[in-house]
Amino acid sequence: MLRRMLVLPLLLAFTSAALAQTATPLLEDRSMSYSSGVVQNDGADIATVSSHVLSHPFASSMQVRFGRTKLSDGSFIRITSLTDGAVQHQTSETLKQWQYCSAWFNGSHVLVELVMSPDSKSSHLSIEGITSMLGVTDERSICFSVDDRVLSYDDRSARVAPIGCTGWLINDATRQFMTAGHCIDNLSVVDVMEFNVPLSNGDGSWNHPGPEDQYPVDDVSVQFTDGGIGNDWSYYGCFPNTETGLTAYEVQGVTHILAAAAPAVDGRDITITGYGSTSAPVDPSWYGVQKTHTGPYMHNSGYNVGYQTDTTGGNSGSPVLDEVTGMAIGIHTHAGCDSNGGYNNGTAIEHPDLQYALDNPLGVCILTALILDFPEGHLEVVWPGNQIPLQFTVSAGDEIPDPKSIELIMTINGNIIYPPITPLGDDLYEAMIPALSCDQVVKYYISATSTKGTLATLPLNAPETQYDLLVGELIETTLLSADFDDGIPSGWDASGLWHAASTACAGSGSCGINGVMYFGQDGSCDYDTGNTEEGVLATNAISLNGIAGPYQLTYCTHLETENLDPYDAAVVLVNGVEVDRATEGGWSTRTVEIDSINGNTAVVSFSFDTGDSQFNDYTGWHLDHVELVAQEIDCNDVDPCPADINGSGAVDTDDILQLIADWGALGGDSDIDNDGIVGTDDLLALIGAWGPC
Repeated sequence: MLRRMLVLPLLLAFTSAALAQTATPLLEDRSMSYSSGVVQNDGADIATVSSHVLSHPFASSMQVRFGRTKLSDGSFIRITSLTDGAVQHQTSETLKQWQYCSAWFNGSHVLVELVMSPDSKSSHLSIEGITSMLGVTDERSICFSVDDRVLSYDDRSARVAPIGCTGWLINDATRQFMTAGHCIDNLSVVDVMEFNVPLSNGDGSWNHPGPEDQYPVDDVSVQFTDGGIGNDWSYYGCFPNTETGLTAYEVQGVTHILAAAAPAVDGRDITITGYGSTSAPVDPSWYGVQKTHTGPYMHNSGYNVGYQTDTTGGNSGSPVLDEVTGMAIGIHTHAGCDSNGGYNNGTAIEHPDLQYALDNPLGVCILTALILDFPEGHLEVVWPGNQIPLQFTVSAGDEIPDPKSIELIMTINGNIIYPPITPLGDDLYEAMIPALSCDQVVKYYISATSTKGTLATLPLNAPETQYDLLVGELIETTLLSADFDDGIPSGWDASGLWHAASTACAGSGSCGINGVMYFGQDGSCDYDTGNTEEGVLATNAISLNGIAGPYQLTYCTHLETENLDPYDAAVVLVNGVEVDRATEGGWSTRTVEIDSINGNTAVVSFSFDTGDSQFNDYTGWHLDHVELVAQEIDCNDVDPCPADINGSGAVDTDDILQLIADWGALGGDSDIDNDGIVGTDDLLALIGAWGPC
């Protein structure tokens, strides 16, 4: 199944649109442009450096939309409702999770503040506007003539804002969510799961819970189909809460249990609990608030289940609960009841695409049950003919590893082997890689299972992806090595603001001891000229010396920009092909692995483009220590003098003493006949080779 792919016949599309049960409030997007400019806190205490009040006199609630905003470490945005005092705090990380929006706030006035720690780096706050809720809509599918729903308080269910649907916690590995596909198919807005929803206002307009009960959907996690009755579902996850740092499940503590399949129609009842709309004579304060009703199970055909249970707009996405087992047998999606009866509709839980999504989670839905790692890096190259120890760790994540399940799995010329594993304590293990030959193609990965049966591998999607192990000696040839102590190297080109400079603007660190190359202005230590700026620093054409690769490019970088894509792009290219993008922060060395380079020469370029003339009051880009290295594998299985253990050029007393010291060892230089153990045969081979090599 293709993620986010909608297969929707034309006729079914009209049917789905007419019956799908959302209750989207009347929304208005209003532009309210505000910018703090580039600011910093030079004081000794944490301080509010910018504040702005946003108002909409007709709004019952609102959400702030932020523009190009940069929050340095120690900086955050504080948003406060001036109606009920609800507060949300947004950091650089959570702002991205919320897609540069705030939580939903009650009332028509909110205060937005930029708060900074003392001596923190420059930040800026930009507001684009607000989205306001101004009214309500209604769509009914009451079975017969009376709305029999009553208020309910199921901690497993949430209101989906702003569309007006129901989402619910499930018992998958990470305790995430389901709803209808048509409730979450607009990925251009941030969908928010709201728990503990209060009663609405007297006109039915929504009241929101505090930000501590709101969770933004991770778009990367979303899998759905919006394909009409019997083919409408979504599985997705949410980021932790900004105020508590906890997931929805960690706060709510309960989930719905998914059935294996919807049962046959046999007289049992079905319960639907969700956030449906209301109309007279029902109290308007119940509008969009959690309500429940139970009615008879009426239909099961294909992947469509039907039930004579009251629903209205806003119930879409609700769990279809089997009253016999208490399990969820489907997802409510479409209306069907009327004053004469009929039945409402949902998608059965066994829908194959839904089950595939559950088996192949994305984003935050992926469980980190165990943590696998190579503390000293994974093994990339070994010399032929020698056993090599490889150490790795298997640690508890959300679950505990089963020590008996831990394996290093190797494939040698297509044949799978399992080298012996030795536990070394403190989650550390060692595998002994067997002696290999030059012509062997070797791959490997680690596998472990938790005590709950969850499989973890490294690489993550092994065995589809595995580590390659090259047999031989890695020969490195330095093709380029440049620092800038004496200015720009001969043959290099620099355009725009690129120039040789001192390290005054960046300060010293692991690099930049003397001279650097700098995209910026020395006097102001920024790249704010009032205009859009771009420039390229390019090496001369570097001969590749006939080496096919792979290659390794390293460079030391110091980058400070507004850090908002696509502005202030710091891009590294080789022969015009992007190979890396520098990251924000102080001096650090980046390493780029390049499989191949087209042509006989290489030009390495460092391109900086502001994209516009705004928010350029940052330090910019500093470079130092640029190096390009070509890598080759040299391999020769034939050792001309294997009995010369110490490499002295002769087989003599020193070698025999070394062999005796290694007696019984598993492999090593003293294993002359390469049978895996040092013993009598090796001693006889040494004696037979006595003398100069």
